[in-house]
Amino acid sequence: MQVSRQAARLGAAAAVCACALLTACSSISHVVADSWPRALGGLPEGVPPRVQNPPAYMSVTEPPPTRDTKKLTPEERAKAEAEMAASRSQNATQSQEIKSESSSRLPPIR
Repeated sequence: MQVSRQAARLGAAAAVCACALLTACSSISHVVADSWPRALGGLPEGVPPRVQNPPAYMSVTEPPPTRDTKKLTPEERAKAEAEMAASRSQNATQSQEIKSESSSRLPPIR
C-alpha cells in the first residue's frame, strides 16, 4: 500500500515537472512545429513562411483611425440605389423562374 502511494506521488511530481518544462518551451514551439514533417503533424507543403516581425495589435484604449472615405454625392447615391433595385428585381425574377420550374418536381409545402 505504501509503495503505490509513493509511486503515485512520484508520478504526479513527474507530471508537474513535465508541464513546467513544456510551458517553458512555448516561446520556441513555432520553430519546432515549422520544421516537422507533414506526416508528424507539421505544416503542409507550399505554406508561406512566417512573418519575421508580426504586426502589433491595436491598443484597446485607442480609437480606430479615421476613415478617408467621403460621403456619396446625390448622383452617386441615386446610381447605387438604382443598381440595388435592378439587382433585387433580377433576383426576384430568377427566383420566380426557379419556383415555376421546380413546382412540378417538388411536393407541395403545407
